[in-house]
Amino acid sequence: MKKAISKEQIIDTALKLLSDKQDFKSINIREIARTIGCAHTNIYNYFSSSADLLWELHSALLGIFITMLRKNVSAEKSPKIRLRKFWETFLQFYLDNIGWFRLVWMIYIGDKRPESNIIATKMTKDELDKYMIDIWEELSGYKSNNKKVSETVHNVHCYIIGEVSNYISGRGLIKNTAEFKNYVVDNAIRLLTLSLQEE
Repeated sequence: MKKAISKEQIIDTALKLLSDKQDFKSINIREIARTIGCAHTNIYNYFSSSADLLWELHSALLGIFITMLRKNVSAEKSPKIRLRKFWETFLQFYLDNIGWFRLVWMIYIGDKRPESNIIATKMTKDELDKYMIDIWEELSGYKSNNKKVSETVHNVHCYIIGEVSNYISGRGLIKNTAEFKNYVVDNAIRLLTLSLQEE
């Protein structure tokens, strides 16, 4: 008799397995099924391929991240502290979940990106931009150039992805995690400030 499973259960199990592992390739549909306690063919009732599952995981991680960001940033009154918390959240999310970081930013999933993932990514980006527009307007005291803020958030985030990639591969210049986080956040704030003050 087949064990009854749900799409949410598959996603939750896969995310838990992936969070603990640095090597993304060690996660596969058979291992997910084994962990749930069902036949691997049951997974294919919900996902047509591994890539289909990975795109779903990617979208789920965007949701988990933005929920964490809302909690971390919204709790603070000072725009200076919100700015710091904004970038600290990226470091916290990536370094605490290296497998998730690798899935979101480092591995090729496939050409057939579903529309649902494109929408989830745009919604996440729009919310990130909105947070930074509000923070920067409060800090600077003037109306932001929204396009410039969006481009700057993207560019600074790309810097963070590079630093985290070097760090988790053992090629970073700073080995101590707390020191590394402070260094990257300080640089992120500096880069953003320099870019937006050019306006």
